[in-house]
Amino acid sequence: MKNQSPKKNTESHWHDLWVDFKKGDTNAFGIIYNEHIDFLFNYGRSITRNVEVIEDSIQDLFLYLLSRKDQIITPDYVQYYLLKAYKRILIEKIRIERKTETRIDDEAIDFELEVETEGIAEKEIEEKKIALIENMIEKLDSKKKEVIFLKFQSGLSYAEISDIVGIRPSSVKQIVYRVMSSFHEIIKDQAIELLFLFFRCVRY
Repeated sequence: MKNQSPKKNTESHWHDLWVDFKKGDTNAFGIIYNEHIDFLFNYGRSITRNVEVIEDSIQDLFLYLLSRKDQIITPDYVQYYLLKAYKRILIEKIRIERKTETRIDDEAIDFELEVETEGIAEKEIEEKKIALIENMIEKLDSKKKEVIFLKFQSGLSYAEISDIVGIRPSSVKQIVYRVMSSFHEIIKDQAIELLFLFFRCVRY
């Protein structure tokens, strides 16, 4: 499993890989797939516990890319493009799973954000602080959990997060600021460090 978001690499790096993939370079496609699959899976697990639906959605996404490589655009931001397309596929599969004809919007999705503490050494974080963070995350509503997940699991901008979640960029900034302020009140200057530590270790 990888400990960093794909966005840590430069966009020019992903742009070049995408261009090569569109030209038929299977190695470039494999890199794009392997570097994003963990993130997409983790994001899917926060929306549904149906692993089959999650895996099918990821498969459908990359099969679509393969079958339409001559028609699809070369996006400015690859991870944003993949996440946007993946969420659309995933939501549609959830709608089918629920046997409903009604379109599922963001308000109908119960986004869950779990804190995974396994593998975090005691010297890195105290047990009490783990419990405090778990408790605070549990109190966040679904949309705030999704914003925080995307903020610390990806390199997406506020504008990109707002488009994925379906709220204004200013609201995204406000959510992040308020959540971080709440954490800061409890764990002071270690707030950002601890959040990055948690989400670095989130693995399913």
